[in-house]
Amino acid sequence: MKKIVSVCLALCLLLSCFAVLPAAAFTPTGGGSMPLVLLSGDGNTIYDESGNEAPKFTDVVTDAFTGKNNAADTEEGSDNLKQSVANVLTPFVLGVISGDYDEYYEKLEQEITELADGIRMDENGEPRYGTDIAKSDYETNQKRMTTPNVKSRYGVYDYCFWYDWRRDPMEIADQLDAYIEAVCAMTGHDRIGLTGRCLGSNFVLAYLAKYGYKNRIAGLTIDAGMMKGEDPVSEAISGKFKTDGDSVNRFIADMEFVNHTEFSPVLREVVDFLEHAQILNAVSTATKKTIYDKVLGGVTSALALSTMFTMPAYWSCVSNEDFDDAMLYVFGEEGSEKRQTYAGLIEKIENYHNTVGLHVDDLLLDFAANGGKVGIIAKYGIQMIPICQSRNLVADNLVSVKNASLGAKTSMIYNTLPKDYIAQQEAAGLGKYISPDKQIDASTCLFPDSTWFVKGAEHSYWTDAENAILYTVATADTQLTVDDFTYTQFMVYDYETRTMSPMTADNAATEHWTADDPTVGNRHVRNVLKFLTSFIPILRRLIDLIKSKLG
Repeated sequence: MKKIVSVCLALCLLLSCFAVLPAAAFTPTGGGSMPLVLLSGDGNTIYDESGNEAPKFTDVVTDAFTGKNNAADTEEGSDNLKQSVANVLTPFVLGVISGDYDEYYEKLEQEITELADGIRMDENGEPRYGTDIAKSDYETNQKRMTTPNVKSRYGVYDYCFWYDWRRDPMEIADQLDAYIEAVCAMTGHDRIGLTGRCLGSNFVLAYLAKYGYKNRIAGLTIDAGMMKGEDPVSEAISGKFKTDGDSVNRFIADMEFVNHTEFSPVLREVVDFLEHAQILNAVSTATKKTIYDKVLGGVTSALALSTMFTMPAYWSCVSNEDFDDAMLYVFGEEGSEKRQTYAGLIEKIENYHNTVGLHVDDLLLDFAANGGKVGIIAKYGIQMIPICQSRNLVADNLVSVKNASLGAKTSMIYNTLPKDYIAQQEAAGLGKYISPDKQIDASTCLFPDSTWFVKGAEHSYWTDAENAILYTVATADTQLTVDDFTYTQFMVYDYETRTMSPMTADNAATEHWTADDPTVGNRHVRNVLKFLTSFIPILRRLIDLIKSKLG
C-alpha cells in the first residue's frame, strides 16, 4: 500500500477513533407505544459530491496490519513506499541532528493528509469537496419527517436520525430538533424517547444543552457513551501516549475474537519479540530522555490536523482533564500561526467544550430533576486500544467504564477492587453495587440505580438486551431501575450463543487473553525465556517472507 510507513507512524494516535467494528445484525427487541429517536456514532459512509465513497483511513490501517490488499507488493507500490519512507525519514534524521523538526512535521502531515484527504474537514471544521453522508440517508430522514405513522407499537430502529457525524454537534442539534418536532407531529405524540450510542451520545447532549427539554423528551438513554471522553483519543492527542507489548497482544487477541480479523502472524511475533526482549520499553525510555518532548507536540499536531481532528465531533471526545493539553499539542500556544489558521474550527471546539463538555453531569441531573428518565449502559472486558496511559483500565476497547458509566469506581484489568474497600461498601449497605467479578462499584455512578454493565461485548456490538433496556427506560412513564428488569445490573454477553446472562462469579471470566500481571513474579527470568521462544518463530517467518519475495 502506498503509505504504509506513514500509516505505521500515525497508528498510535489515530487507530482509536477508527477502530469501530461492525454492529451485530440482530432483530430489534423492545418497542412500545412511544417512538424512540436513535443516534448512532460514526459508522455512516462519507461520499463526495459525485457520489463516490471517500477513502476510510481505518481500511488502510486494517490492511496494513492484517496483510490484506498490500499494494506495496507491486512495482509501483514498492516505488511509492520507498519515496514515502524517504519523505518522512530523511527530515526526521536531520531533525535529530539539528534539533529542528519543523520540516519533519511538515512532511509527516503531507504524507498522512493523502490518506485522509477525502474525508477530513477544512480549517473551519466544514466538509471539503462537498463530502457528506449518503443522500439516501437524508431522504430517509425526510420521509420519516413527512409520513404519518400512527401505530400502537414502535420499534427501536423506526426513527434512526442520520447525520454527518464529523460536524459540530451544536450545529447538528438544530437538525435533530427539527427531526424530533416532525416525529412528534407524524406519530401524534407530544414526547419521544431519545437514545445516543457511542459518539451519538455527545450529539444528544449537545441537543439537550441547546434546546433543553421543550417537553419533547420523555427519557434519555446512553449506550457506551463518550460524553466524558474517549480515553485513547483524549489521552493520545494530549500527550499522554504510552504502550507496552502485553497490552498490544491482548488487544490483537480481542480484535481477532470479536471481529474475526486475522492479524499478520509476523506482526504478533514482532510485538511479542520486542516486548519480551525489553526492546519496546528500552526504546521508549531512551526516546523520552532524548527527543520525545521535542518531537511529540509537532507530531501530534501533524497527525491530528491531517486526519480526523479537523472534525469538530472528535473534539467532543476529549475529556475536560485533557482539553487544554490537547489544544496546546494540536494548535500550539495562544497567538500561534495554527491558532489563526484554524480559528473557525477552534471556535466550534471551544463552544462545545464550554457549553456541553464542562456541564455533562449538570445537564443530566437537571434533566432527571425535571422528570426526565435516564438510563446508562457501559461495557467492558475488552482491552482498551493500547496507546495511552489508561490502557489498562477496565474498558470496552474505546471507552473506560469510569467514563461510560459516568463515575463508576473500577479496578485495573489485572486486579479486583481492594478487599477492605469492598468490606467498607458492604458495611455501608452498598454491597449490591459491587460486580460479581469485584472489578466495579456502581454506587459511585451519577445514576447508580439506572446504570447497567455488560461484560464481554465490544464497544460497537449492540445486543438485543441493550436495545430493550434503552427503549424501555427512555419511553417509560416512570424512572425504571435495575430492579425493574430481568436483566441484572451486571451482565455477561456470550458471542458464540448470542445470549445475555446475569453475571455470577462463575461466568464473569470472559476475557480472551490470560492476564500477565507485570507486578507479579520474576519478570527478568520470564522475559529471557520468552525472548528465546519468540526469536525462533519470527526468524523463521522473516526467512519465509524473504524467500517468497525472491521467488
